[in-house]
Amino acid sequence: MLDKDNTLEYNYKILSQERKKQKISQETVSAQLTLSIDQIKSLENNLDNGFITAHFKHLTLKRYAKFLEIDFDKIIPQPVKIIVDDVATETVVKVGIKNTNLLQLLTLKKIKILIVTGLIGLIFIFSLAVKFDIKTPNPEIISSDLNIPQDNHVDADIQALSPLSDNFTQNIKGETISKKKFQEIENISDIGSIEFICSIGSASMDKVWSRLNPERPATYFHIVSLKKQTICTIDNQGVLKQYDLDEGSKITHRGEAPFKIQLDSSISELYFQGWKVYLKDNDNFIQLNPVNMTTEPN
Repeated sequence: MLDKDNTLEYNYKILSQERKKQKISQETVSAQLTLSIDQIKSLENNLDNGFITAHFKHLTLKRYAKFLEIDFDKIIPQPVKIIVDDVATETVVKVGIKNTNLLQLLTLKKIKILIVTGLIGLIFIFSLAVKFDIKTPNPEIISSDLNIPQDNHVDADIQALSPLSDNFTQNIKGETISKKKFQEIENISDIGSIEFICSIGSASMDKVWSRLNPERPATYFHIVSLKKQTICTIDNQGVLKQYDLDEGSKITHRGEAPFKIQLDSSISELYFQGWKVYLKDNDNFIQLNPVNMTTEPN
């Protein structure tokens, strides 16, 4: 939720607690969600750096919560509705603030009206019951007439599916995680481009690359995607472009260097000025700096 100064308030401590509980490092989260380490630390400590607006930070929180299997309502509670005299009064319950006493929301006049109205209603109902000798129906007779069974039960054939065994583990980048979490990481690309957050404009670069002896102009770069992913790039003129790539996709992006690129380094091949850029794990934010050519390209 947003407070008056347009900053995001949420239970940020639950993120690092759950991540450590699942024995997942910040580097793994960075690689799977294509976020920088600084952005992960910002989310886990409620810092403002790494995000241009609170809106983008809110969207990134949803992705992080989904990855850790945390109910998003536990991170940002939804507004609570209190019904008073058939009028819904919404009050926002903020984290760390004590619950407001309901009596403080009601004026003394409304309390008196509610009490008097209730007493009048009870007197009216009691008078009708005495006059017409109204009796409470027998619940057993009603149940019998409508052929409703007295005992509610769940069909024995309907059973919950057994969870995947946590005894099976897989080692990824030096971390041992459960089979369930391994399958989620394998299928993390299924989140899709809708949930991809392009934060290239405010993120710090994991890698800055240039070549002393370039063989091609610095007006473009090539990318080969080994798996499905979404990337984005911004050039020196501030032109921002986002690409949804399938497995085996090859693109040539043209613009004015230097280029800043946000991608998944583990499934990408990048080429600039005629040379391959060798990426390491978690090099998700790359800057390609141009070098002037001394001779004409071949």
